[in-house]
Amino acid sequence: MNKLLNSTLIALAIILPVRADEVSDNLKTALSAYEAGNYSESLQAADYASQLIRQKKAETVAALLPAGPSGWTAEDAQSEAGAAAFMGGIVTAKRSYSRGDSNVTIQIQSDSPLLQTYGMMFANPAMLAGSGAKLESIKGQRVAVTYKASDKQGDIKAVVDNRYVLTVEGSGVTREELTSFVAAIDLAKLTKLK
Repeated sequence: MNKLLNSTLIALAIILPVRADEVSDNLKTALSAYEAGNYSESLQAADYASQLIRQKKAETVAALLPAGPSGWTAEDAQSEAGAAAFMGGIVTAKRSYSRGDSNVTIQIQSDSPLLQTYGMMFANPAMLAGSGAKLESIKGQRVAVTYKASDKQGDIKAVVDNRYVLTVEGSGVTREELTSFVAAIDLAKLTKLK
């Protein structure tokens, strides 16, 4: 019986080799294929490794989305990473919260084409004023707040560390509730992500 078990374990060890990190494997494949002049295979392996890295980054950012204030129900955080060829490689993390008829959504994007647009807006407060937003600071972070008290809805936008676009949108909320969601995000941890 021991011989059969040993033979089975040896066969499994040969059939199921220990896998290194999938990103590293694909990068090595891309380099080997490149050096061999097989550019199509090299591109495919490099693109696959790049997509895996984007997915990991999106999951890491999603883990920073807060649980939500007391009395609010938070959905599971979602993350997605767009392919570089189609969406410029946008990495998105999003979480929605609800309390009765009130809803808030927090979204964080990196590698977004919006980054340059919002960066210009924050650099020029006159552009923000023209859009109806008011420039404020929440926990040391400059934000643009747009809120309509009569509709109980608004949004807050920020550029964090010149790498992330943060958007918080809410309906059926007070202005203070909306800003409390921004205050609940650990922006220090977000800026440490590279």
